[in-house]
Amino acid sequence: MPTSDSKVCSKFCRQLLSALALALTLCGPSVSPARASGGHGGEEAPAEAEAMEVTSESADGTRAVKLGEFSIRVYHTVSSRKDTVTFILHAIVSKDKFEDFEHFYGIRKNKARDQIVVATRLVPIDDYDDPELKKFRRRILLRLRRSLPELPIEDVRLSDFTLSSESN
Repeated sequence: MPTSDSKVCSKFCRQLLSALALALTLCGPSVSPARASGGHGGEEAPAEAEAMEVTSESADGTRAVKLGEFSIRVYHTVSSRKDTVTFILHAIVSKDKFEDFEHFYGIRKNKARDQIVVATRLVPIDDYDDPELKKFRRRILLRLRRSLPELPIEDVRLSDFTLSSESN
């Protein structure tokens, strides 16, 4: 048989839960989707109205679109080494397909960034010896084309590339 204290406690708990449910209902839409779902590593979601950085059209009719600045750590447990790769990545898009790129990249931006991170982590350390980074750029381009065929990317270019390696 419940005591009067347990009745008061249970009534208080129901009222508290009702108040919390009401507060969540009223405040729910103001919470960003990245925060509500936990996001990736505490990062905030970029603003929807964030403008893409696009260079002017080149002589051959292509444009370079900045896909982002990346700083990626790669841990090699067998050799007890930690590499940090930083770079700025640009996609080369033809002027004819630029509107398609804008539309699809706006929708699939996070998946594209994820694929770039995965491609970077899969690159062997020897591929960074090439001064033009052809194999590294090719890996990124092929991964983007395979996972996001709707993005009309002709090529990718890197700038501000740095590689630092630490041995433990």
